[in-house]
Amino acid sequence: MPKKIAVIGGGFSGTMVIRQLIDHGFKGTIHRFIQENSETGGPAYKNNSAPLLLNVRNQNMSAFPDDPSHFVRFLELHFPEHALPNNFVLRSIYGHYLKSIWDETKDLSKKAEIQLQLVSSFQVDHEEYDAIVLATGNELPRIPTGLSTKVIASSFYQGNPWEIDFNSIQHELPIFILGNGLTMVDTVLSLRQAGFQQKIVALSTHGFNMLVHPENEVLTQQVSAPVQQDLHSLVHFFNIQRKGLSHAQFLLLVDSFRPYFSTWWQRFSLDEKKLFISKFRHVWGTIRHRIPTQIAQKINEERISGQLVVQAGKLLSFQENGQFAQIAYTSDNKVINGDFACLINCTGPETDITVMSNPVIKDLLSKQWILPDLIRQGIDIQADTHLALGNSPMKIYAIGNLCKGTLWESTAVGELRAQAKLIAKGILESK
Repeated sequence: MPKKIAVIGGGFSGTMVIRQLIDHGFKGTIHRFIQENSETGGPAYKNNSAPLLLNVRNQNMSAFPDDPSHFVRFLELHFPEHALPNNFVLRSIYGHYLKSIWDETKDLSKKAEIQLQLVSSFQVDHEEYDAIVLATGNELPRIPTGLSTKVIASSFYQGNPWEIDFNSIQHELPIFILGNGLTMVDTVLSLRQAGFQQKIVALSTHGFNMLVHPENEVLTQQVSAPVQQDLHSLVHFFNIQRKGLSHAQFLLLVDSFRPYFSTWWQRFSLDEKKLFISKFRHVWGTIRHRIPTQIAQKINEERISGQLVVQAGKLLSFQENGQFAQIAYTSDNKVINGDFACLINCTGPETDITVMSNPVIKDLLSKQWILPDLIRQGIDIQADTHLALGNSPMKIYAIGNLCKGTLWESTAVGELRAQAKLIAKGILESK
């Protein structure tokens, strides 16, 4: 068993790897490296006044793969009014849940005489450690092409949608959001809660078509998994199911096949993976990532009132003149020019490790201790162990979004909790 472990990251994944290590008998030293002022819960679950809900029901949000009702029991004890298994609770409540697990983990480490130290830095002397766990979470979105260094450094460009500088945004001109997914929804609600009442324009290649979770979470018709599991056959299979089932039942059917997704993905050829990314990625993401009814109603009200304008198109240019942002974009085959208070980048986290700004990732990549996967969707790993493939002198494990290229579905709590247990098991069993 390794004696000294570095866990890099202050969110859910880092917490649960450490907890699994301690629960399963680790003896030694664990250094957890976090960003300064991190609350060891990740930005998605910070305490704030925005009414952001989880996008997954309570009954599926336990942090422990072997204890599926753990989160519901926490709610029954601390937030009984929100404890229904089928409900969607505030993300800040989930933040309290993660903090309680982390506080409990620290107490357990003391009782087990484990040296658990929190380090507020991403400057890591990697060679000190027997094993390293990369639990760095979501990277910042990729900077749109064509933006000058001056623009990127200005207050008119908000490149971190999870840490928006509200104080630098004026309240008169419209706000421009690049991206129309889950992060856009969160950003709109956060802006309104912070007092920004002006018009918001949201632009993406495909426009906004977020789906809503079915109210009734009961699949009335069981369907066997498809025998043929190449990409073409799976697309054909799901198209047939979509035509034969109601909208809600089709979404529930997709959910029922979730345990198969990563296995299917791993069996795809490289050409199939590239085809999926170029042709089916957006459709699949829309089907898989949904929002609660309450949130959908708020966004629909924004759109009906005209306060939120969602468009499909392309960003052409972004300049600033010291007072506002001048943005040009296409929509409906027309070029539109406008003055905006700022641009908020909600295009989703960067997955190509060769362009990430994270100093840990950059350092490990420069040494070739980690390598990009073939489709540039994360780190090249062994799927069954999460060990990074490279020339590292120690074992390096990756969890979460860094594993997307190998597993594809690798970001939800259901996947992360299982990965945390798998990584801890691998560390404990290694020599």
